[in-house]
Amino acid sequence: MKTLFILMLTGVISFNAQAALLKTEPGTNKLEKVTLSSAASTTIDGQETKLTEVGSGLRAKKVVFVNVKVYVGELYVSDIAKFKKTDALSSVKDQKAVAIQLHFLRDVDADNVQKSFKEALAANSVSLDDAAIKQFLDAVSKGGEAKEGKALTILGARLKDGTEKISYETTSGTVSEIAGPAGLIEKVFAIWLGKPSDDGVAKLKSSILGN
Repeated sequence: MKTLFILMLTGVISFNAQAALLKTEPGTNKLEKVTLSSAASTTIDGQETKLTEVGSGLRAKKVVFVNVKVYVGELYVSDIAKFKKTDALSSVKDQKAVAIQLHFLRDVDADNVQKSFKEALAANSVSLDDAAIKQFLDAVSKGGEAKEGKALTILGARLKDGTEKISYETTSGTVSEIAGPAGLIEKVFAIWLGKPSDDGVAKLKSSILGN
């Protein structure tokens, strides 16, 4: 009981999921041999919420002089009619739920996953000292290696009480939940929808948004 109380105070709860955080509906299209999905669903406040895929793209990272393929990213939103691709990051404010699923094409250790997220957050002037952001990055660090052939999921949910929650599901199926105030989802999703931290993120964003 004491441990649970401490977890509630920090705003982070980790557990092994009995089912995938995001239930996707496989489509017919593929990118880098990853089967893409046209829709998905999740549970928010005890109710099923449907999401529509916005788009997908390849995240590559330049290592020395070579562009290394890292993952295929798919973005989903709960209300596609209110999502504006020309103002994607601000549009997350109009969503009950927004999710991005990263299908890894190679093994990437937790330190490098966290490092790439930190670089993107810094590029968007998101403070790494923000309490909820620190908890998110801690979940990434403790989440372990992202495994080739597996998917990592980040889900942002706007709750009935006006607060927001980020759920981080590792490629091994462990879920960490970070509770925070309004604006948390926008901060985290700036990693992919904000100012790109490098050319690889820029190309991923452009592909997802169809620019």
